[in-house]
Amino acid sequence: MKIAVVGTGALGSLYAGYLARSGEEVYAVDIKAEIVAAIRSSGIRIVEPEGNEVSIPLKLATLKPEEIGKVDWVIFLPKSGQTQDAARSARCLFGPETVGLTVQNGLGNPEAIEAIVGEGRILAGVTLNASTYLGPGRMLYAGRGETVMGEMRGGPSPRAEKIAAAFNKAGLSTHVSSEVWNDVWGKLLVNAGVNPVTAITRLANGVMVDRAATREIMKSLVEEGKRVALAKGIRLPYTDAVKKVEDACVATRPNYSSMLQDVLAQRETEVDFINGAIVREGERLGIDTPVNRTITNLVKTIEKTYSLRAQGRFADRSHLRLFGSSKC
Repeated sequence: MKIAVVGTGALGSLYAGYLARSGEEVYAVDIKAEIVAAIRSSGIRIVEPEGNEVSIPLKLATLKPEEIGKVDWVIFLPKSGQTQDAARSARCLFGPETVGLTVQNGLGNPEAIEAIVGEGRILAGVTLNASTYLGPGRMLYAGRGETVMGEMRGGPSPRAEKIAAAFNKAGLSTHVSSEVWNDVWGKLLVNAGVNPVTAITRLANGVMVDRAATREIMKSLVEEGKRVALAKGIRLPYTDAVKKVEDACVATRPNYSSMLQDVLAQRETEVDFINGAIVREGERLGIDTPVNRTITNLVKTIEKTYSLRAQGRFADRSHLRLFGSSKC
């Protein structure tokens, strides 16, 4: 199959690399020239969970999707804030039978893409694969997990089954759901519990369950999100949401969450599409979500004030003169 992966950060690189290695015709589209240059030069480089590193060539990496022509599938994996621009750019990849798929974090991405490329053209999904961006065209596969996909409006999906079969052939464990929004919300609660806490504390996923304070914050975030999900009629794909989040931390212990990776790179995060989405859905349903609102505001404050960080400013103790002689 001819496949275009739009957005080749950590997860996009994983999908592009593994699908190409299994024999699919894979093209990469990215907005960063350094990523395109690295993939053209050295292929997709993946440090696998076992510790070995592989380099996988693609058919083409490009800044210009029009160089690719029509494809069978388009996999969308840009950051959520870039989704609309990515969809507009990728419209030229869609022929009459082209299918789009997004397994991006948070809420709102499938709807945003569909509004641009046309109703019924997009499959929604989620993934529990953990990946860390190491540099242009290079990523760490930090934890194997399941990918789930399905029709936005529910029901059986032969086209999703076909894509899932290709994913499984590539070694990416995948299944199709007839009620994919249950899975989307299931992943949303995991992201809502883990990502912002790691972004604020700058700690790896596994440390979250080693500390009582971070466990308590995660629990509050997840329980608020669960109340909103149940009010929407969502049937979560697990019975104990808090345990699911803690188990995810353990399974991806060394991984830095995507939100923490954004903070470390001083980029805009996806908090508005994760915890912020829970707040907005809660407001619509009359459910207060104060912990998610506070966490959202904290992360947004961090991402808007990178240049004002205090880190390192007081290494020279002469700064202490600003505060007089008090030792408080």
